[in-house]
Amino acid sequence: MSRREEAKTFNRARICAAAESIIRSEGIDNLTMRRLAVVAGVSLRTPYNLFGSKTDVLIALLDEAVFKFTQLGLARADGVAIVGMLRALGQIETFFDSDETYYRGIYAAIMTSDHPEVRSTSVDRAIASARVLMAQAISNGELRADTDAQSLGRHLAITLLAVLGMWGSGFFSNRESMAQVRRAWLAVMLQHCTDTSRLMLAAAYDNPSDIGD
Repeated sequence: MSRREEAKTFNRARICAAAESIIRSEGIDNLTMRRLAVVAGVSLRTPYNLFGSKTDVLIALLDEAVFKFTQLGLARADGVAIVGMLRALGQIETFFDSDETYYRGIYAAIMTSDHPEVRSTSVDRAIASARVLMAQAISNGELRADTDAQSLGRHLAITLLAVLGMWGSGFFSNRESMAQVRRAWLAVMLQHCTDTSRLMLAAAYDNPSDIGD
C-alpha cells in the first residue's frame, strides 16, 4: 500500500472514530461534516473527499455489521442457502443488540437522509442479493423448480427492509423486528419448499431459535 493510500485509510478511520464520538457524546443531530473535520483533526474537505456526505459516513459506521444484505450470501451453512439466510438474521440481531440505541439512531438517520439515492441503492442491492440466494436455493433443491426466484427474492428483501425501517422508527425492538422477519420469511418459503426442506422450515417456524443463531 502506498503512503497516499495509507493516509486515506488512516484518515477514514479517524473520521469514523470522530463520528462515533460525536454521536455518542453530542447526539446524531450534531453530526456535521464541519464538526467531523474539527473532531478528527482534518481539513473540512477531507471528509467530503473520502466519503462524500454525512450519510456515507453513517453507512461506513455500519459496514462491519451484517448490515448489507450482500453479507447474507457469506453466511450459508454447508451450501444450504435458506439456512444461511436465517442464520444471518441472527447475526444482524446480535450485532444491533450489542448497542441498539446507537445503531437504531444511525439506521434511522440513513433512511431519512436527504440522499434518496442511498435508499434506492440499498434497496436494489438487497433485492439483487436475495434473488441470487433464492436462485441458489432452487438449484440446491431447497425450493421447487417452478419458484420465481426474482419475485420471491424481491419479496424477502422488501420485508427485511420494511421491518428494519419500523425498527429504526422505534415501533419494534431489535429482537422483535428480527423475529417478525424470520417468521415472515419462513411462512413464504414454506409455500415454495420441496420435501427436502419442508421439515426443516416447519421446525424453524415453530421454533425459530433452532436456526437463527
